[in-house]
Amino acid sequence: MLGQSGNRVLLVDDTPLIRKIISGCLVAAGYVVRVAVDGLDAIGKLRAGPVDLIISDLKMPRMSGFEFLDVVHKRFPQIPVIAISGVATDEMPEGLAADAYCPKNAMLSEQLLQTILALTEKPHLRTAPPPVDNEPIQARGDGKGHYIVGCEDCLREFSVPRVFHMGRNEAWTSCVHCGNFVRFLVAEDS
Repeated sequence: MLGQSGNRVLLVDDTPLIRKIISGCLVAAGYVVRVAVDGLDAIGKLRAGPVDLIISDLKMPRMSGFEFLDVVHKRFPQIPVIAISGVATDEMPEGLAADAYCPKNAMLSEQLLQTILALTEKPHLRTAPPPVDNEPIQARGDGKGHYIVGCEDCLREFSVPRVFHMGRNEAWTSCVHCGNFVRFLVAEDS
């Protein structure tokens, strides 16, 4: 259960000082903390092993917290998420894919610990993570000699040339966004 010593927290923020302050507070409270500098880095950290809670900033380069939290909501619905930002609570957009929100202010560390405690006292019903599908995905041609491929890790699409064939209709590449290995199928007429 979240809140016990040794629980794994992924902290995602592009500001080194914020990462240092929050991770220090969480470690002092008994949490094991992994840090990431943006959403794409966080996806790599999730690939390296499970976590029990995610705390994510919303405004970051490469992959914003909004986009990252949407990926987490779709791929890891069982993980509770706390969003943090310098934006006032009443200015947050509707539909934020987070269980709680803490504004970045002088009380952030204390608010985070209280929010984590509140999340553990009132556990949310969570769906199971989606099943792992090791089947190649279907690519589509772009009409210019490339394929459009969707990464199942970061949920972004990208274009690849017709290379790296492994079999008759199967190909592979690395996601240009997160580096994930992507196997895909190509249609005969693509």
